[in-house]
Amino acid sequence: MVSPGRDKLGNLWTKVAFYSSLGFILPASVVGGLLLGWYLDRCLHTTPVLAVALGFLGAAAGLAEILRLLTREEKRERGNDSGDRSDPS
Repeated sequence: MVSPGRDKLGNLWTKVAFYSSLGFILPASVVGGLLLGWYLDRCLHTTPVLAVALGFLGAAAGLAEILRLLTREEKRERGNDSGDRSDPS
């Protein structure tokens, strides 16, 4: 049997891990876009237009992913909290 304090501690570390991972999404998507753009610029013998454009596209995609994950987490938390309340108001 797991004690309630231990369950809350595990839940805390799960949340810490989730929110810490959000900090890697945006930089990873920007770097991924830049690298893909740099590679395409090199293959197509163009100026770094594709690197810049795909870097911005990666930033937009990373931001959209962060917002999607946060919205999902908020809905999940709201769903868990609604069952715990004894007073609906």
